[in-house]
Amino acid sequence: MTIPDDASARNGSPRRFRVDAVLFDLDGTLIDSTPATERAWRLWGEQMGLENFSYGAHGIPAQALVEQFIEADRQSDAFELIKSLEMADTTGVVRKDGAVELLGSLPDGAWTIVTSCTSGLAQTRMRAAGIAEPALMVTADHVTHGKPHPEPFLLGASRLGVDINRCLVVEDAPAGLASGRAAGAVTLAVAGTSAATELDADHRVGSLSAVSAEVLPDGQIQITLH
Repeated sequence: MTIPDDASARNGSPRRFRVDAVLFDLDGTLIDSTPATERAWRLWGEQMGLENFSYGAHGIPAQALVEQFIEADRQSDAFELIKSLEMADTTGVVRKDGAVELLGSLPDGAWTIVTSCTSGLAQTRMRAAGIAEPALMVTADHVTHGKPHPEPFLLGASRLGVDINRCLVVEDAPAGLASGRAAGAVTLAVAGTSAATELDADHRVGSLSAVSAEVLPDGQIQITLH
């Protein structure tokens, strides 16, 4: 649970609360890969013979989308195709404002990335954007049930050795926020791929530039939303 600072009750003042660890989504949260993602899925739809296919399912694992649109006997080939298309296109993949600064303020072992990307795609995009890979990252390869199921964030907390109820989940997509809520974490929505009105979270910001973190003497992390 969050532990609010008195300042959070004063209108216009920064909001402050404490957690033990932070679990970040990747695409749309720490990096902007939207143009590359949409190009890859548009080409995938064309090559798979899907008429009027339009990608709009941010935060949902590729395998789940493949299963939604492709018949069973073509799903394996379809999944391999979208993996190769996404891996090949990193044009325009950049880190989001405030991401590097926020990550740099957190100690190793107190944060990780929980993404719907495969491991290879996550690593490729982080290299393109200049984001360092954490040691205990959770990807689509590590879970049976992807977002919006709680499993990804529960695994992330477990890998860090912390109680999920003492974690902050930072997400930009409704599916990811639903996953964080179901897991029992405190949620912070970052507007971007979805409008703020579509994001159901404990806290919301327009950018990670509005978020800062400070490690307190007892090891807790104080999050401040400016």
